[in-house]
Amino acid sequence: METQRSSLLSRDLETQKKDLQLRVTPSEVKFLDALAGRVYRLPITIHNVGRNSQKIRLQEPVKPQFRLLLTNPDKALASGLQVTAVVEYHPDKDEDTFDQLLVSVGNKTIQIPLIGLIPSCQLEIDSEVNFGTLVADSKVYCKEINIRNRGSLPGMFKIEYHGQLPIIIFPANGIVQPKSSMVIKVDFCADHALNANEVAKVSLQDRPEIFLTIKARVVEQIIELLDVNDNKKLKCIRFGSVFFGASKVEDAFLYNNSPEPINWVAIMQDDCVGEEVGTNIRQRTDIALNNLTYLRKIKNVDITSIISCVPNEGRLLPYQRVLIAFCFSPKLIVDGQKNDPSHRQDYAFFLRFESVGSKDGFLRDDNSKTVKSDQLQKVELALTGSGIPILLHFDPGRVFNFAPCFMGGHSEIQCVIQNRSKLLPVMYNFKKTAHFKIDPQRGKIDEGCMQNVTCSFIPHQVGVFKVKQFIEIIGSVADENLQSSSLKPFHQICLYFNSVCRASTRKVVMKINPGISPLVSNPTGQFVVKDLAKYKDHAPVAMLQSTMAEVHNHIKSKELLKGALIAFPNDRAASIRPGDEHEHFRTIFTKIPRYNYLDPDFAYTELEKIEKKAHENYYARYIKYLRNVRLQKQAQRKCIYSFDDTDIGLQPASGLKSPVLSEAEIEEELHGRIKRNQLLSTRNISYKETKAVRRKVLRGIKSDPSTVHEKHDCSLTLTPKQIHQVIVGPSILNFGDVCVNSTNTRLLHVVNMLPMHILIHLDVNLVELQKTSQFSYVIPPTASTYISVVFESPTIGKFWKSFTFTVNGIPGGHILVMAVVLPVKLELSSNELVLRPQGFSVTSCFRGTVRLYNHQNYFVKFEWQPINTKGMAFSIRPAKGIVEPYYSLECEVTWQPGFDSPERGEFILHVKEGSMLRLKCVAHVMISLEYDFYFEGYKLVKYTHVYIVGYI
Repeated sequence: METQRSSLLSRDLETQKKDLQLRVTPSEVKFLDALAGRVYRLPITIHNVGRNSQKIRLQEPVKPQFRLLLTNPDKALASGLQVTAVVEYHPDKDEDTFDQLLVSVGNKTIQIPLIGLIPSCQLEIDSEVNFGTLVADSKVYCKEINIRNRGSLPGMFKIEYHGQLPIIIFPANGIVQPKSSMVIKVDFCADHALNANEVAKVSLQDRPEIFLTIKARVVEQIIELLDVNDNKKLKCIRFGSVFFGASKVEDAFLYNNSPEPINWVAIMQDDCVGEEVGTNIRQRTDIALNNLTYLRKIKNVDITSIISCVPNEGRLLPYQRVLIAFCFSPKLIVDGQKNDPSHRQDYAFFLRFESVGSKDGFLRDDNSKTVKSDQLQKVELALTGSGIPILLHFDPGRVFNFAPCFMGGHSEIQCVIQNRSKLLPVMYNFKKTAHFKIDPQRGKIDEGCMQNVTCSFIPHQVGVFKVKQFIEIIGSVADENLQSSSLKPFHQICLYFNSVCRASTRKVVMKINPGISPLVSNPTGQFVVKDLAKYKDHAPVAMLQSTMAEVHNHIKSKELLKGALIAFPNDRAASIRPGDEHEHFRTIFTKIPRYNYLDPDFAYTELEKIEKKAHENYYARYIKYLRNVRLQKQAQRKCIYSFDDTDIGLQPASGLKSPVLSEAEIEEELHGRIKRNQLLSTRNISYKETKAVRRKVLRGIKSDPSTVHEKHDCSLTLTPKQIHQVIVGPSILNFGDVCVNSTNTRLLHVVNMLPMHILIHLDVNLVELQKTSQFSYVIPPTASTYISVVFESPTIGKFWKSFTFTVNGIPGGHILVMAVVLPVKLELSSNELVLRPQGFSVTSCFRGTVRLYNHQNYFVKFEWQPINTKGMAFSIRPAKGIVEPYYSLECEVTWQPGFDSPERGEFILHVKEGSMLRLKCVAHVMISLEYDFYFEGYKLVKYTHVYIVGYI
């Protein structure tokens, strides 16, 4: 039934009730799920909402199935009063009935619909599915809608989508039970940018066809580099000319122009076309090519030490931007022409920013296999710059021979410093050196200009001076974080200063030394006793002749001499200072004990002495312990290398040399760990990937870490730079056309370039992939393996689903699974088989063959069934069997000739879980009769020969 089961009340009826100032409740009387032979009743209330009394009249319905139960149909309603009537419905047939109840007020009438509905389904569905704004990353997004059945009977539905977009609706048909709902999943694969506005035809039982609108706005996940000044797209950064050893920092914004967050990493492309490393582009080509030694040095240069990018990894939220600092630090590659003013080293690099996720590997050809969405998920930046040497010329040279002078005098040399560089100015600073002075000590010399400098030798002591004078070249040097720069010395130039300071001659009259050391003595004879009168401010020192003093004539104590220190006469003035009570002094001549003053206010107490001694003992023991440990290690090393058990016949210094390690091997020796601010490079990644691919691990892969080392590695939180060195691909697993319920396998390649164990976990919640053996894998360091993904689907139709994977618990990307699930089927070589004679035997001459083809990947069971078994002269064998995948089977059809044998027959080929096929068989025959007769005596003898001739 196509009748629309909805309300018949219109806006005009509502307007009429407002004009009559009546309120009718309900506005329509609807009897739901009414069965024939039963009686149903519903009340109806009429309320006077006007200010005046009104006289109303209720008229009986026209159809006999409806009856109004009211004693007096004429009622006078005062203002605010109401009257209630009962409508009775007794259907006599199982069909929908429609009538109306008339309410008259004066000369105006209100129509109240009366509806009687039989039990049926009432299906409802949402009219729109809006995915919103998505990113074109080949990920499958799912939305759910509900089909609700508000009726009392089950209802059937069918949804058909015939568009060209990757939209899958499941289930596409089914039955919704009464008073329940069914979830419909709409899958949409965002594989490229578009504005989708598709429609799917929905057929609901007992309702006209409606359309389901599917909307989505798919945008590209675009990474952009913007200029910090005008926010325009940035394609190249030109650093210009920079001195070797100095640095220059430029900034840019990295912008995520998409509605999804993204993990990104910066990669230096050190193997691309157009790269220049240390090449003088102003030099002639033939000259540059002839310098093979220099070309080999250029080839081995680590570009990541010249260009840095900070930060070079991270996560960007939707429409977020981050400031990126690019630092250019050229390094001088030694060449024979490095002092040439025209010598320069030009650089051109290409830096790529790309998202972190599933990929097919770095060894593939990006130009031939990259789709447009992949190209937009990366951005390339060109970096150019030139490194130039510092060219300072000193006149009269770098060796300065100053004229000798006396102490207190000085000598000068005028020096001219010339900046021969025509591109950059030079800032210099002379470091302070004893006995020498430079004026001006620091300054700036513009391009091609000169600076006059006065170098002075001002000695402060006598002697020969050979001094290295260092000149610091000041420029912009990158800070430790590589995000900013400051003025620092980055280069030194050495000058050699030579001179002599001579002593001044003075005639000194020597006097007799009385025997006691004077206040000051000098080997040159200066400051002897006669000069003592100049120093009146010093403490007087006793001076006496020991031969005339009786103080020396006393008995010397041997005990006093033991362990005593000698006190000179000239320290008597300072002998009142506190001393150690355990130290004893005696005079130099008389050997008597000297008075030693001890101040009790400043002397150590007994407790302080004990603590001081304990501290000394503690550190003494600690130093002794360290010494013992050091000696033990030395003894162990001597024990290990003292002898060699294996003699391989090598003689010392026989010419055997150690192999030279490449930069990649040196990197691996350093545990392969990328420094925090060091860039990834394509050459290094390709080398690591090649090495990891060669080391295949195909057996014994664990699903969970078991050893302590594995548990430690798998518990580490990886950065985007590290996750980028883990390849899980291909990003699309396309199983192609597969048969329903067939088992299909595709290999997922996993490459671990990190020097540590990682835990790969596939977050698969798809029923079709549950036959995969395991979903977690512990990948060894620098190794690769294959994961067998098994697909089996019981549902016919297109399959587009995606699942994510994690690396050590960190999201690493997603894998798209595609398949077209087809029903099992067989193909006949011919739908009609004509049997012709193949020999002269009547019983075996009519034979023919038909071939069954199975072009799918699943075995097919079949059975032949003749349509008319009675009087059937055709037979086929084998009558049933199995056709293996991608094979064919030949069946033989035989016709048994006879006078009542039909010349036509038909077989039905039954395919299990598939469709049926028909085979028509025709046998073309011709019967020829020949008569021969002769006489035997008087009797006529006749023979009849029957020939069966087939048409050729």
